[in-house]
Order: sequence, then C-alpha cells, then structure tokens
Amino acid sequence: MKHALYAGVALAVCMTSPHASAGQLTAWVIDGDSEKPYFTQLEETFNAKYGTEGITVDVVPIPSYNEAIQAATLSGDLPDVIMLDGPNMASAAWAGTIQPIGDILNPEILKDLLPAVKAQGTYGPDQQLYFVSPYDSGTILWGNTALLEKAGVRIPTSVEDAWTREEMSDALEKLAALPEVEWPLDVKMNYGAGEWMTYGFAPFAQSNGGDIIDRETWIADGTINSRSNIETLTELQNWNKNGWIVPASAGDNKFYGEKTAALSWVGNWMWPAHREGLGDDLVLIPPPAFGEAGPISANGSWGWAVPASSTNLEDIKVFLNYAMSGEQVAAYADITGYVPSRASAIPLSKIYGEGGAGEIFAKLAECCGVVRPVHPAYPVITNAWATAVVNILSGDVDVETELDRAAQTIDQDIADNDGYPPFGQ
Repeated sequence: MKHALYAGVALAVCMTSPHASAGQLTAWVIDGDSEKPYFTQLEETFNAKYGTEGITVDVVPIPSYNEAIQAATLSGDLPDVIMLDGPNMASAAWAGTIQPIGDILNPEILKDLLPAVKAQGTYGPDQQLYFVSPYDSGTILWGNTALLEKAGVRIPTSVEDAWTREEMSDALEKLAALPEVEWPLDVKMNYGAGEWMTYGFAPFAQSNGGDIIDRETWIADGTINSRSNIETLTELQNWNKNGWIVPASAGDNKFYGEKTAALSWVGNWMWPAHREGLGDDLVLIPPPAFGEAGPISANGSWGWAVPASSTNLEDIKVFLNYAMSGEQVAAYADITGYVPSRASAIPLSKIYGEGGAGEIFAKLAECCGVVRPVHPAYPVITNAWATAVVNILSGDVDVETELDRAAQTIDQDIADNDGYPPFGQ
C-alpha cells in the first residue's frame, strides 16, 4: 500500500536524515506572496534575539512545497522544522514522518490555542499535539451593501443574527431580480474539484447536522450520504438550477471586479481583492444557519511540525515558542490577513481585535470553526466529497447517488488499509 510505503520511508528518514549543528536551525516554509514578508521578519527578529545565545534559524521558502517535502522524505533530507497543511497532519503522523511537539511548547501557548486550531493538530490515537499553527482561516459571506440594500435584503451583523437557510434563499431570489445582478452568489466554482470543495461546502452540511464521515467509527456510509446531507446539497443544487450561482466558466471576479454578483462565499484570503474592489460597499456577513447547529465556519491552516528525524529539540523548542508567541501570532495575522490562532493574540491584531474590520472572523474562529476530519485517510475523504460536490453543483445529477459513491470510495480505502490501525479499534 502507498501508505505503508510512507511509513517505511519515514523510518528510514529517522535513521539517515542529516541536520545542521546545534544552534543552527533550518525551517522550510511555503512560498506564498502574502507570507514572505512575515517569514523574512520572523528570521530577522529571531536571529537578533537569540543569535547572541548561539541559536539561529534559516527560514527557507520552498517552491512546489508538497512535492519538495515528499522528495526530502524519500531522500532523508528533511530540515529541523517544516510547515504542513493542517488536514495532512494525521497522514504524516500515522506514517511516522513527524513527532509530537506538545512537550516542547510552553503550557500557556497550549491553553491559549483556539479550540479548532488545537483539534486540528491533535492526533487521535495518542491525543498528542503534532502540529501547531500561528493562524486560523475561515469562511464567510462577503456582501455588496449597495446591491443588498437596493434589493431590500436584511444584512446580518452578528453570528446570532445570521440568515436561516430560508432567509438566504429569499435573499438570493430578491438579488436575482436586480437587472445589474447576473448571478447573486459566487461560491468559487472556478476553484475546481480540489480542497476548496471540502473546506467551503462541508460547513453547510455541518450546520444542518451532517458531516463527511463518522468521527468515532470512521465509517463514511450513513454519514456522508445521510438524509441531512442529501437535503443540504439538494438545496445548493437547486440554487444552481435557479441560476443563482456563478458558474466555474465565469471566472473569479464577478463579485469584486465586475460587481455582477452581490454575495461571495469564500475565505479570508480574498480580503485584499474584496477591499480594493468594493471599498465602503464591502460588508462581512456571518455564515448562514442551514440547520439547528447554527452558523459553521471552515477551519484550517498551514503550521509548524517537527520531522521524526529531528533531534535538536532544545533549539527547536526555542524557535517554536518564539514563532508561537503572542506578538508573532498577531504579526502573522496583520501581515497575511489570517486570524490569530491564540485567543490572547486577537486583541493585539489591528485587523481582528475589537472594532477591527475583521472582528467577525475572529468571533467565528472562536465559536464556530469545525476542523476537517483528523484521519490518515483524509486525502481520500476530501477527494471523494469534493468530487461529489462538483458533480452535484455542476449538473442535474442525483444527489443521493453521488454521495453513495463517495461513501463507497472512502470506506473502501479505509478497508484496504485495515482501518488505518490504531484508528477504528
């Protein structure tokens, strides 16, 4: 099996991976435009503070990051510290590629993490933390105030004030009647059948009492194809049939560029484009309450992990605790636009603190973020769900059939891997 191969590779890495001498750390990070200024200051400020103590770090942005990590795992050349995308943590921990880090993080940091951030980094079988992120992300409805007011649509101002599913449907119908609105709602179908389809659409299902897998039995059948999920995705499919959803072929800028869409369901990474495009007409609206669970926001982030091959843990401890300090977590938020992962860092952020333009994002992260399934089969789980969502929202297919197919795909992979022991035992 592919997964067993990675476990063997990870063991080989533990025995052969070379590392810099004590005091000289290397951290690999993602090569993103918004993150580069943060990582530059992280390296500079850390070295200025700890260089006199003999500890320095080389923070290296890596192009084609996932491919580079896989290649370094195979060759035994992983650095002291790496970044991972949170949903992939369980697969890396199960394979033995990374080691627990809870014991090297200061207790006050662990206590201060937002609940969904801590859940994202906690590996089920041993309940240890293998991953920690300086930020969280989330989904929200972005609105064009001018169009909403012209259509006579109520604009919610708090999580408690969120639209119900029926209210949102009514709002879309009113917006569709405006001559300047081509499609009322952009849900980023142009992103394609990738992680966005899980990140962006699982919250609707979870709000209505559903999920994409049972998180105790780790069986998908009966959960991903539940009646509540069928109901949720049928509603979304109907919105598309009504011509209310921007199609993939229409591109990315109908909301913030051409302004022919009045609402956009997407994450906080679109903040710069939305703010520049709409200016004072931009309004942030909480996720709709599709069901009794109320508004649900997506959760997830890139963050820090330590390869199993790393042995210089005393110096790594210094670096991770600095990178997760309140000041650094707040800096990450203000430079990149993401939500601070520590409750105490939120007031330090100009964007997400009280009265900040993104305050509602912080409130959603604290109350309403749901972590994606922390399981080694997550790559298969997300691909099966994403494929079903794209098919359902792109045509007149049978919703139940698509979800049944997704359940079968997931459960077959888990069975093929003997349940990914010790999961499911």
